[in-house]
Amino acid sequence: MTGNQKALLAGGLLAPFIGFVLLLVMIAAVLNGSMSAQAGQAGQPGTVASVAGIPPVMLNAYNNAVATLPKVRPNCTGMTWSLLAAIGEVESTQASGSSIAANGDITPPIWGPLLDGSGIGGNTTPMYNTTDEERQLDGGSTYARAIGPMQFMPATWISNGQDGNSDGTSNPQNAFDAALTTATYLCGTKAADLSRPDQLRSAILRYNHSQAYVDEVLKWKTTYDQIGQSTGALPATGGSARGQAVVAAARREMALNIPYSWGGGGTGGPSLGFCDGKNGRLNGVCLASHTVGFDCSGLSQYAYGQAGVTIARTAQAQYDGAPTRIPPSAGLAGLQPGDLVFFSLNPGSGRGIHHVGIYVGGGQMINAAHTGTNVRQEPVWMKSYAGGGRY
Repeated sequence: MTGNQKALLAGGLLAPFIGFVLLLVMIAAVLNGSMSAQAGQAGQPGTVASVAGIPPVMLNAYNNAVATLPKVRPNCTGMTWSLLAAIGEVESTQASGSSIAANGDITPPIWGPLLDGSGIGGNTTPMYNTTDEERQLDGGSTYARAIGPMQFMPATWISNGQDGNSDGTSNPQNAFDAALTTATYLCGTKAADLSRPDQLRSAILRYNHSQAYVDEVLKWKTTYDQIGQSTGALPATGGSARGQAVVAAARREMALNIPYSWGGGGTGGPSLGFCDGKNGRLNGVCLASHTVGFDCSGLSQYAYGQAGVTIARTAQAQYDGAPTRIPPSAGLAGLQPGDLVFFSLNPGSGRGIHHVGIYVGGGQMINAAHTGTNVRQEPVWMKSYAGGGRY
């Protein structure tokens, strides 16, 4: 929920005692080493692999919002997954009580209390949905109420809603859409640096005009920053903002279980493939001709397109066209997240490139491997590794 209206609800929605208990549980988990988390330093736009207490899809949505933000708010810096997670914790306890599909859709929907002036939740002044669009977002309610895991008012969503999972719609009850909208709303439309404490506090205060709310969000942000730093691990993504956007796009397709389709996919997304000899077939049956999906180079072309970079369609052409080449001799240590990793039957020649993946860090890549599989993450195939390419 955003705006002055939400200040009326701050006292009713915040639960300091529950928050304090959860804080103790999370810190204890860190000290016992039971959390698996990867993050950059506080204030850097790194992402994390997992955090206890945050559903994986919600965390993926926060990571994706950080990676996507440079495309929609290029003058905003300092956004972190921990800030978005802190707001998600305060607003809906990370969509607690609802199921979150791989594409981010949340069921049942998350609603705040009706702002009917009844005093429930601290509201004393009635607020109404005045348009059909507002009522449609609000489940047909006459009275307004906050909606979705990040608790936007319907009118605010109509003005600010973002499409975080690239499905063509902006839905407040979708984790990816809600997280990206939160990030852009915090940034505003002017230049902003959220690594500066004064600008950070102003951004949160704009989200909800309550100093108690700002303090609660900052408490959770500090907790999540400490969790992320506790392992001393490298970011799950990192490198350039472009590389982060490439990885985020690939992860979305992985989360959606997009299948492999020989010849399928490109800058426009997954598409029907075709069969070429044995390619595209499984047990002698042509699957590609009726499977909407990606082959390896179609996935990399799409992911780079989502980051605003046009690359060639085939793996060999992507290898040949890379402005920066990382030789096999540099090993995986020479790679950054978002780099392409190439494979050949003759790795030292630079010819016969037959496969490409997207490096995500930690020796892992996301790729469309072969017919019968979905887009997936797995270790880089070192036996046929032919080096990397950076655009």
